[in-house]
Amino acid sequence: MKGKNNIADEIAPREIIPIDFEFGVVRIRVDGIPLFANNSFFELLGFNSFDEMLLHFQLNEEFKKCFSPLKYSSHLKRESGSVFFENRWIKKNGQSVLLRENVRASRDEAGTILHFDCFVEDVTNNVIIEKLIKDIEAGDYSILKALPDLIFVLSGEGKFIDYQSNYHKLFIDKEHLKGLHVSEVFPEIISGQIVYSIKTALNSGNVEMFEFNLESESETEYFEARFAIAGHNLVLMILRDISTQKLAEIQIKNFTEKLKHLNITKDKFFSIISHDLRTPITGLLGYSELLSKEIETLDKDEIKHFAGNIAEIAKSTNTLLSNILDWSRIQTGRVYFSPQTTDIFNAVKRVLNLLAGAASNKNIAFDNKVEESTILYADENMLQSVLINLVGNAIKFTNAGGTVRIECEKNETGHHFQVADNGIGIDKADLQKLFDSDIIFSTNGTAKENGTGLGLLLCKEFVEKHYGKIWVESEKGKGTTFHFTIPPRTNI
Repeated sequence: MKGKNNIADEIAPREIIPIDFEFGVVRIRVDGIPLFANNSFFELLGFNSFDEMLLHFQLNEEFKKCFSPLKYSSHLKRESGSVFFENRWIKKNGQSVLLRENVRASRDEAGTILHFDCFVEDVTNNVIIEKLIKDIEAGDYSILKALPDLIFVLSGEGKFIDYQSNYHKLFIDKEHLKGLHVSEVFPEIISGQIVYSIKTALNSGNVEMFEFNLESESETEYFEARFAIAGHNLVLMILRDISTQKLAEIQIKNFTEKLKHLNITKDKFFSIISHDLRTPITGLLGYSELLSKEIETLDKDEIKHFAGNIAEIAKSTNTLLSNILDWSRIQTGRVYFSPQTTDIFNAVKRVLNLLAGAASNKNIAFDNKVEESTILYADENMLQSVLINLVGNAIKFTNAGGTVRIECEKNETGHHFQVADNGIGIDKADLQKLFDSDIIFSTNGTAKENGTGLGLLLCKEFVEKHYGKIWVESEKGKGTTFHFTIPPRTNI
């Protein structure tokens, strides 16, 4: 169905969540239009696909109200971050379902809400519990037989009197519990909380509730315990297994953090593309246009100067592009770690040959202290990338006539690398920024060389892929030494 009223056309192309979860996930635009949902979400509402749900959304006004952004805005105004609350939704067949929602708002740099990310689970059975409590207060226990929960009658002192539920794996032989005190069945902290809840429920007449978990060798189970008066000095304890809910909440938290990380990564990527990549390209265009228009009037030295600048910009742009590609592969999990026996002396030699031109332009000498036939187990491409970035940085921040030294020593913890220079050094206040992925810190070199700060982040990622460590020592005006370690083969 085509036309301006077709919402599917309006929001296409839609994003798709590649990973499915036990709980539902839906992104809702600020104007109330669903942008995408995972399988669990639209199946929860009785739909076979997102497109089928979207068509129903377009044709059914009551269903459309379920996606109203007003309910999210009102909650988020009162609380920061993400919030939990419950809402009634209408399924495809017209039946209502109670969904517990965890909602967070995605905002632009100005703080304007762009869309809402909602993680939902079906808590319709909670309504049954509420009905149960009301029936208990009215003296009607008939609904107990319909519940999957584990329900016990306890004395005011905390002894098991009876049970009113079907089988539950927490207690295989429930009949054996009769006459036992809760302290003989549950750990001390939990039994103490049960006794406290029993006395509070009897004294106040209100329903008491708390959550606890029980750990075994293979798993951790989570339970919700509710207590309501069942008679004179008697309390009904209703145990509900909420393990799935708790695990879903953990997944929600992890997924929210992943979304946050992806948004930060996206912002950094576009910042680099829009600023750091555009700057050298603008320089290339400027020099090339100048050469093209003025070449007839320029002497040989001027042409050589402009050509040299073009070559320098092209090399730095190539390094930038290489780092951007490596960094993006790391962020998306597409970096393949393939360690093998590697000749360090030759690897360092290749790096120094590659950077010889940049060092020669600043009259900087290399001092290769790595012994021939030095062998270690590492991913050669990653190791070479680390060395290129560290040696390149040393050249960048060393004045003309300086020296860059490379060492590798083997000890009981593996191989210890050092890339040292006698350059301008780094302020103490800036040292902690070098490996902080939330900052991406960069300064110009001694010859005004530009950078993005991505190089050191790549070094950190690649060294940590080997289960090694990287750190820096520096003194302003006296130079900098970067250290990193690669552990033995058995530890990788």
